[in-house]
Amino acid sequence: MENNYQLSRIHNYIHGLMSKDEMFQLEKEALEDPFLQDAIDGYRLQNGVDARQLSLLQQRLNRRVEDTIATRHAQYYTWQRLAIGAAAGVLFVVLLALLYFKHFNGNAERMTDVSLSEPENLVAIEPLLDGGDATPLGGWKAFEDYLNKHLQEAGRGGEVIVNFTIGKDGLPAQIKAEGTPEQPLVEEAVRLLRSGAKWQGTQGRLKIVFPLKEIKNSTQSNVIKPPHCFGIEKRDSR
Repeated sequence: MENNYQLSRIHNYIHGLMSKDEMFQLEKEALEDPFLQDAIDGYRLQNGVDARQLSLLQQRLNRRVEDTIATRHAQYYTWQRLAIGAAAGVLFVVLLALLYFKHFNGNAERMTDVSLSEPENLVAIEPLLDGGDATPLGGWKAFEDYLNKHLQEAGRGGEVIVNFTIGKDGLPAQIKAEGTPEQPLVEEAVRLLRSGAKWQGTQGRLKIVFPLKEIKNSTQSNVIKPPHCFGIEKRDSR
């Protein structure tokens, strides 16, 4: 009904069958609607255009308007999806970077701990928590520094595992070594524990690793001399 009404208005406008007010209103609408102006110009240029042909023109114009609106909507939703995808990609990259730096820093800290607790030619300790709850008051790192500072004589070096209780004065007591370690190791471990810092807890179990020492033999009795090049010794003819 609306299309037929528009067609009849265009027809009456072209053939001068409108009043001045109606013509003014249609021209005002044509200024605001370029498709209506195209329809009026097309109808004016063609002679003998009937209502059916003009209806087809109006349908084309309506389809163009609908296609334009659909294209705008499609472009809007396409850019919106692209923006959401780009934001998600940036967040994913940031998350990967955070995980990488966190993992890298964690490995660096663990490597630092190993290098501090087990340096070369220094005493190293390993608390065996299954043997008790005793811990040095200053912490394990301070206790390890104390051992390295006050180490005197531990034979050729090696490791010893000791069990002990904590006395009323906070110092290790009833220190016993496990297995059959060398006596210098046991004596040095007992001396260091009794003269060191105080502890907290009731009993403890600790492995102490003393630095190994090279054994040098300066005697010549065990030196193997190469044989004479001819294998014959010169004898005295007298």
